[in-house]
Amino acid sequence: MVNTIPPANPIPVAPSPAEVLARLFPTPAPPPSVLAPARLPNAGPGPTAALLKTLKDNHERSHVFFNYYSFHNHAAHHLLAIWALGASGPLITAAYEDTHLDHMRDAFQAPDRVVISDDNFHDYLGDENYYNAYLDYFHKVVLAPGATISSILEKYIFSSEYNINNSLASGKQQPEMLNRFVEILIHPLIHTGYGAEFGLPGMLAEGLSQASVHPARATVLVSRLLFPGNPDSQYKPKSHVHALTILSQMLADSRFWTRILEKHEFEAMLVSHGELINSYAEMWTCEINSQEDFNRHLEELVWASTLMYGVGSWDGESEEYRADFFTMHIVTSCLFLPSLCAHLSYRSQSLLLRAHFLVSITWWLVRGRPALPLRKFFAAPLAPLPSPAHFKYATTLPGILPQPASCAILGRDSPHTVTPNVWYPLLQNTIVHPNEHLCKCQRALAHFAILYGHREAGFMSEALSTSPAISCPDTPLLPGGLELAEGECKALEAPEWEFLDGSIFLRVAWLTGAALGWVRDGEPNTGAWDYQEFERVALERDELEAKMNA
Repeated sequence: MVNTIPPANPIPVAPSPAEVLARLFPTPAPPPSVLAPARLPNAGPGPTAALLKTLKDNHERSHVFFNYYSFHNHAAHHLLAIWALGASGPLITAAYEDTHLDHMRDAFQAPDRVVISDDNFHDYLGDENYYNAYLDYFHKVVLAPGATISSILEKYIFSSEYNINNSLASGKQQPEMLNRFVEILIHPLIHTGYGAEFGLPGMLAEGLSQASVHPARATVLVSRLLFPGNPDSQYKPKSHVHALTILSQMLADSRFWTRILEKHEFEAMLVSHGELINSYAEMWTCEINSQEDFNRHLEELVWASTLMYGVGSWDGESEEYRADFFTMHIVTSCLFLPSLCAHLSYRSQSLLLRAHFLVSITWWLVRGRPALPLRKFFAAPLAPLPSPAHFKYATTLPGILPQPASCAILGRDSPHTVTPNVWYPLLQNTIVHPNEHLCKCQRALAHFAILYGHREAGFMSEALSTSPAISCPDTPLLPGGLELAEGECKALEAPEWEFLDGSIFLRVAWLTGAALGWVRDGEPNTGAWDYQEFERVALERDELEAKMNA
């Protein structure tokens, strides 16, 4: 997180003309890819009207960060996710007014009323005080005659000019826009992904402006790996190594740790372990030259992301499900890869997927690289079948259940009659839950279940049997970085891939819903993922650092 000093006397932004807002936020377009999520029906025109009204208000009213710790404004994510899940107009309005407006920062003009142009684009990168200046710039970009999502993304995210530009004047910071695009839990990718999925130029402008004011902390990772600058070190694909083969080897590498890193240890990790992480990322030979190539690599990322978050958050059927907030973003960001890549060249698709894999394994390491005990994870009953009493989370919903008629298929007593499709009540709970991240996570997992839920146990063992064997790279750790105590690093057991099957998406979604609380069925919001807790921790760390430096 970056703690930015705000301007002393912020000046409110001038409102945009109604016709400009109408062009920035038109009626959402259909999904741009068959691999992008389908949408559930809404109740007439009311929900879409409520969606567009709240998106426009958020665009004009609020800053991209709602505090000074780089905590993101998630209002648009929340509203679009529940609209796509079929929420009513009153629900959409209440989700915006009751769960977001009370803690947003007002939008403000850039210091000295700076106007971003092509000439000074590089000068204010990474400074959130210039967000609205970048937003004004990208308004012009997305609304320019002939502009397309493809042309905009290719230029501002994937071109050498906006990443590592060797023709920049001495002393100018490199733009590193792809690096910024996947920074701070991949939020700029997510935000821009909503623009690509729903065809909303306003979301595209917000996402690119958000990327522009994000830091470029992971230069040693993203920019070094994907834009090395030396023609002799360009990426040369070898035979394909599966993403899960790489996860297995990282679990076996005793140079990695088994505890969650502190905030201040992230930069140190990049110093000592950055090149080692790159060595693993380079093993993922993602070279896309066809739609089939993209489909195959996307599926690998979906399995890897769901495992890192879903199984990595699980410590046993009797233990509290950790629902790790950080690795959850690997899942939610993965949802937007089809929508973004539908607009990209094969070269840029390859760069985006490689960047996503790199940042995913990095966050997995930051969160302690938890083991993947697949045999035990898949031994649990699958909802709606009831679970044993000692389970921390029941696999049936709380509260009063429906009472089917005796003529119902399977009869009145079957759990499959009471809950014929577990996803329905799960998603209904999601729509009304006050946490804005739950709807994003469950929507992603539901979509992945549509794409890959048919995979049977044993399929991954077969897929990995054709992946070349790899060993731990001999990349040395560099001095001056992360300091770890004896015993904090160790090799972990390889996952038993033969137990992995397509039920993982429902299992993870169920555990996530249970961990946050079945609020539609009478349970309280548990407070997991609530921003107040993260803000409290950030404030406590600030106070501790201030005392140490006093």
